[in-house]
Amino acid sequence: MFGTTLKQESYLGYDCRALGRLPQFWRTVVFQFKRALVMRNTRRGEEYTFQINNNGKHDQHIILYLMSGGRSQVSLYVFPTFVTLNDVRSLSPNLLQRTFFVDVTDIPPRLVDNRSHQVLVYPSHRIGVVKSERKEIKLIPFEEILKSIAERRVGVTIKELLGNLKGKELEGAKIKSTRPRFTFQIFPSEYRR
Repeated sequence: MFGTTLKQESYLGYDCRALGRLPQFWRTVVFQFKRALVMRNTRRGEEYTFQINNNGKHDQHIILYLMSGGRSQVSLYVFPTFVTLNDVRSLSPNLLQRTFFVDVTDIPPRLVDNRSHQVLVYPSHRIGVVKSERKEIKLIPFEEILKSIAERRVGVTIKELLGNLKGKELEGAKIKSTRPRFTFQIFPSEYRR
């Protein structure tokens, strides 16, 4: 694995890279980490506000959807429910229990179009809401993601992911980004001893 400095990232277009060749049968999952902007106490309990599709060209959601090929458990938003460094310190070592995932396919691309949207996250109810559309979405706890990985129900092969990105377009959706940035988790599709 090779990590770049911020300066290198600005001209290389990535912040880390796996050096060498990986077998094409290995599986990959795309994680798009989001930062909680604010936490408020509401009737529903703690409410965290996140933004999606907020990259410079407002096409991040469409790219994530295309990478998934429309299949669930391939592209996931990651919503950690802590805001400040003090939150991180006080919640440590239980940060993963406070981190939730949303399947990109649970948010239809037609709802997102080419603008950013707020997602309100309610951890105690394990639901999120795309605020502008009043669309409820399921929050997936870390334990469920781990179980899905162990049962090999997540991801696609690297070859499938690359195929999903080639030559596909969504009706009415335009990809304007030339160098989008995402985090991939790559793991063998079969565990060999």
